[in-house]
Amino acid sequence: MEVHIPDTFTPPVFKMYDGSSDPEGHIKSFTNAMAFRTGVDAIWCWAFSLSLEGEALEWFNSLPNNSIENFDGISRMFKKQFAACKTQDVTIVDLMNLRQGKEETLRTFMDRFQKIVRRVKGLTVELALQSVLSALRPGPFKESICRTPPTTMKELRERTADEIRVENMKLGEKDAATELKEDKTDSRKADFPNNKHRTGGPRDLPRQPKFQQYTPLNAPRAKILQEALSAQALPPPRSRPTPSGADHTKHCLYHKNMGHSTEECITLRDKIEELIRAGHLKEFIRVEKPDREERIHHRPPPRPAPPCHDDRRPHYDDTRYRPTRSDHRRIIVVTTGPAHLEEAGHPLKGNGAGAGAATVRSVASLIPYREDFQATDPRPQRSNDESAL
Repeated sequence: MEVHIPDTFTPPVFKMYDGSSDPEGHIKSFTNAMAFRTGVDAIWCWAFSLSLEGEALEWFNSLPNNSIENFDGISRMFKKQFAACKTQDVTIVDLMNLRQGKEETLRTFMDRFQKIVRRVKGLTVELALQSVLSALRPGPFKESICRTPPTTMKELRERTADEIRVENMKLGEKDAATELKEDKTDSRKADFPNNKHRTGGPRDLPRQPKFQQYTPLNAPRAKILQEALSAQALPPPRSRPTPSGADHTKHCLYHKNMGHSTEECITLRDKIEELIRAGHLKEFIRVEKPDREERIHHRPPPRPAPPCHDDRRPHYDDTRYRPTRSDHRRIIVVTTGPAHLEEAGHPLKGNGAGAGAATVRSVASLIPYREDFQATDPRPQRSNDESAL
């Protein structure tokens, strides 16, 4: 389809369609937006793709060339393609089954009621007014409608608006009373663990910490509170009234009242710990270094000392003797005098004390000592005949 778009044409801002909602509702929204810009059918066909996205835009781009004749034709193809997403028609049965929830406010219920009434085709005013009586939750407003039924939808809306104002007032008072009660309870038992005047049952017990272990901090909690408030990581706390009998020498910056200090505030300590565990306030985490005793405790153990044997006997096995350094002992070496040295051609011959005199000296052992060791006499052995001479 050839189309000439004037330079002065500006497409409106469309409500985008992605293929997940009612196609007929999108066609109505598109035609209403284009009706104020131009009545040219060809421009409507060209601008229709500007209101699509996702799956719907993929479908439009996959259409064969010259398959669009006019806007009525593209509308029929569009509705057929996304017919599964069409909103089901609301019938009178849906209206009669409508009920106000137990905790549902009147404003929320009336919004649902009016939407269903508008979608039911051929619904009369009398039937709609009768259905609202059975749909309302038991209470003062239902009794009022029962005593004096409204005759028009306008009257029903006016009486509903009056009841909604009363309901909102009651809800506001209830919320304020609940909040005040919680504040009094927290101020009385949450931040005064040392209060000796509280006695009684579980309601008088002090508030327990939320966590078993808390991250060590490197700054006072008052400074951390100011930093968290500046970074908007912590919502501004509400001020609480100072309870009677509180210690007026202590002030809490978090609760903005007297009775306990900022450092003693259990609520603030829990809030800071929650922020740290969520990844905030990392600059206020204290990194603890091990002290001297802990460093000494983690030293590697000393090497074991070599075994010390009290027994002077060498330790060896029965198969092979291997002397150790501790097995070396001092032995007595008996040598002959100069005469023996002279016979043996020793270089020290003639330097002894006298012929045949034995010199006993103590020398450092170079061989191990053993009890079964028998040294050979270095002197020449004589026969029995020579000994008799």
